[in-house]
Amino acid sequence: MTFHFAYNYGALLQCYALQEYLTSCGHDVKIINYIPPNVKHRPYWNQLISRKLSISKVLKIIKKIQYAPLQNKEFDLFRKTHLNLTEVFSYEKLSKINNEFDAIIVGSDQIWNPSQHKIGSYFLSHLKQFKGKRISYAPCCAYNKVDSEVKGQLVKALSDFHAISVRNKETQRFVFDLVNHKPPLVVDPTLLWNFNEFYNEKPLIVGDYILTYILGKEIKGGHKKIIARLKEKYPKHQIVSVILTENNPQLFNWSDKTYWCADTIEWLNMFNHASFIYTDSFHGLLFGIKFKKPFIAFYAEQARSSRFIDLAQRFGNIENNIVESFDDAVKKDSFNQIIDFSDLEEKIKVEVNKSVSFLTQSLIR
Repeated sequence: MTFHFAYNYGALLQCYALQEYLTSCGHDVKIINYIPPNVKHRPYWNQLISRKLSISKVLKIIKKIQYAPLQNKEFDLFRKTHLNLTEVFSYEKLSKINNEFDAIIVGSDQIWNPSQHKIGSYFLSHLKQFKGKRISYAPCCAYNKVDSEVKGQLVKALSDFHAISVRNKETQRFVFDLVNHKPPLVVDPTLLWNFNEFYNEKPLIVGDYILTYILGKEIKGGHKKIIARLKEKYPKHQIVSVILTENNPQLFNWSDKTYWCADTIEWLNMFNHASFIYTDSFHGLLFGIKFKKPFIAFYAEQARSSRFIDLAQRFGNIENNIVESFDDAVKKDSFNQIIDFSDLEEKIKVEVNKSVSFLTQSLIR
């Protein structure tokens, strides 16, 4: 049970990856088709009803109106085609789960972020009748913050888990502060699966290119400065931007080509054939690493910083490729860093083996 419903490449691919990995181990896997009641889709047109919108904001909303339904249709098709979904589960129906499953795994993704604490679905806090194993695999809390009114509920819920693992140290501290237990760190599910079934040897884009995949706020110092430096290093490369239109449609006047409604498999292949990656996305960074691409990953928001800093600390030799500002990138000489992908691959392999061991032991013991 995870954020499988999100209109987001990383959310879909991490869900698919864990499903496929567990299936390859011989398990019968289903994705519980549940959407939390606090997740609501606001009609795009309604976002224009405000007197305080800037011209830039209006243009972004128009892009969303134009392209988000097309992109979301592609996400829905991927879900229908590649995820083994149950029937739709309401919040009320979840509480009645009894013997339908031998185990429920919650995670990965930010399923334990503060917006989900009160509802408690992803902590399985209201599954009073469930007899099977409760397991967490690589959930993220975004940042370690718990309101006093829900603390007791979360303590009780986590205490009922058969096995807990988390995706980063911030979430490890979150669990420790609640139940005085330090859970093991495991890798994001996208590192458990190779996705070979989706790779296309023929590039979607003709010619060499730098790929940008940006979800949040602008880097301190500005994207234009970063792009100018990258163009100096890669003078004959196009700047290609792939946009998550539902999330935060960006207007990048420095892009040579913009993809507003790429499907999930196209997104994968854009990463696979890029010469360089510039991103603030956690999964954008992971796929850059998977495909052994030089990259700069930046964070401009608290919710993103903990995940990136954690990866830098665990995998060591990418620290100079993860930055918080243009000046930081200059100081670290991020534009010219040569990543030792052989060393990185060995470190990831160690972490993957630990993660596989956690899943195996949690499901059989």
